Amino acid sequence: MSFKNIIAVIALLGLAPAAQSQEPSLSFNLFSYQGAYLNRIFRFNADYTAKYNIPIKVPFALQIPIRNDVELIADGRPSGGIVKFTFATKDPSGRRFIENFHVVDASFPIPQDSDDPMPIRLRSAAKALTQSAYPSAIQGFTDAKIISTREISVNGMRAVQLLATYTDPSNGPMVLQLVAIPHPARAESYFILHNISRNLVPINGPEQLPDTLGGRILASFSYE
Repeated sequence: MSFKNIIAVIALLGLAPAAQSQEPSLSFNLFSYQGAYLNRIFRFNADYTAKYNIPIKVPFALQIPIRNDVELIADGRPSGGIVKFTFATKDPSGRRFIENFHVVDASFPIPQDSDDPMPIRLRSAAKALTQSAYPSAIQGFTDAKIISTREISVNGMRAVQLLATYTDPSNGPMVLQLVAIPHPARAESYFILHNISRNLVPINGPEQLPDTLGGRILASFSYE
């Protein structure tokens, strides 16, 4: 079986519709938004390092979607990784978590004895996501389950995606998207950790991932 065909047998991510809370504070639904998005471009390069003293091994850029009913919280020094963007509701009674998008350092060595090293690197990336990134991401949570691991395309680049579900005691049912993006020409690379609240983002299948806030960011990811 080719690597591209490694998919879960559970249809539609295995995601049944998340239970909807009756609390008015959970009436927010990301997919019900009808307004326009604005994109703010963030570049992580030598200038970023000089300004914030955060080392960037390989430059990259992201476009962050902005909308008037969502608060953006940027953390340039997250615990592990390069940057984390958190999206929350603008709720007068207290912010509620919607999604976050966390960029983390990674290294996917380039085999020197192969005419086509990318498939080897993708297999290595999938193993790293499954055996290292995933256990770390779900630590302290319950009901964790891997749904699928497969190759995807990110802005024209070959990448590996792991999808999972889990329960957060504070935020309820969650979707976890882990994506490893090997740099086409360098070992130094990044992987993405994307958490989604299913109470506020009622995602029921993989076809909705690009419409999430983190999905929009992921589609813009580029090495520079």
